[in-house]
Amino acid sequence: MNEAAGKRTRRRRPGHRVTVRDVAEAAGVSMMTVSNVIHDRANVSEQLRLHVRRKIEELNYVPNRAAQELAGLVRPHVGLLYPGVINPFIAAVIVGAMKAAARLHVDVSVQLAQIDDRKDLKATLKRMETAGIDGFLLPSPIAEFVAGHRGKLPISVPAVALAPGHPLPGIAAVRCDERQAARDLVSLLIAAGHRRIGHIAGPDQQSGSAARLQGYEAALREHGLAPDDACVVRSAAFRFQSGLAAAEELLSRRPAVTAVFAANDTLAAAVVAAAQRRGMQVPAALSVVGYDDSPVAEQVWPGLTTVHQDAEAMTERAMEILVAGIRAWRKDPSVRLSSDTVLPYRIVTRASVAPPPRAGTGGRVPPAA
Repeated sequence: MNEAAGKRTRRRRPGHRVTVRDVAEAAGVSMMTVSNVIHDRANVSEQLRLHVRRKIEELNYVPNRAAQELAGLVRPHVGLLYPGVINPFIAAVIVGAMKAAARLHVDVSVQLAQIDDRKDLKATLKRMETAGIDGFLLPSPIAEFVAGHRGKLPISVPAVALAPGHPLPGIAAVRCDERQAARDLVSLLIAAGHRRIGHIAGPDQQSGSAARLQGYEAALREHGLAPDDACVVRSAAFRFQSGLAAAEELLSRRPAVTAVFAANDTLAAAVVAAAQRRGMQVPAALSVVGYDDSPVAEQVWPGLTTVHQDAEAMTERAMEILVAGIRAWRKDPSVRLSSDTVLPYRIVTRASVAPPPRAGTGGRVPPAA
């Protein structure tokens, strides 16, 4: 093995930078094992650790992060995965992660994850861990995927889920009680006099979508109103165009709804746009509420009544839990994070809610003269 390693070393071009792969091949181990040795993780036998370190010395491989650790500058390295395009929630998560990283002296790598390709997602997680990631911040639906396949995925480092709709098995979570928040919001519409309330549901792979739908249905039942499948349309994504298609479908159904609870503010803004296309005034003809209290809730007219959950604060708290978990895990790799931290929310009322229109008024915009 030493002879083969020597041959590989001699054949390298002058100036060639030795990689983790080179060390792994020379030592006859996986790149994950080399990473564990470099980052001084406890889940490697002492004999194997010494063997890998000898190869590191023979190949003169000194990664920057290893040099930092040798100098005593141990900074946890956190991976933040995000699904698809950056929406207002993910933007707030990234800001919160960077604020917490500066305060806690943590390095953060932000990575796009292909959530529709499980093979690619597994490869991304493995590649990041091999590169030295000590723990992951996982927004929905990536968190649900990891929790659901914890024993199969190539992830051995701590992870914290951001804003799942419910506690996740085998993984820590920081969230709000989305079911109760949705219930409170729909109850507000019922208190305003609405009896036929529609719901634009979020994508079904996200647990938050399910929690908000459950809260919507619970509020109806509590007030003696039977949930009606004809009043619920699911959006393919938390995006404006998807929400617009869902809103057009919902508003075309009869009998008509007098209020709509959309699963996030972007979808609610799409409902407002669809209503205006039909000449329906909001809130005179249609009340609309959203979720998240993202900037779009104040940017549309009228401003949206919505649920405020502080994504930045949620992320900062998740980072605190994760960093503490990483430090504990470095000492004992059997440590697993499984706490469920529930942060408060509040209902923010704006001008998008009014009593339902009286029979015969309709609340439509009059035609131009």
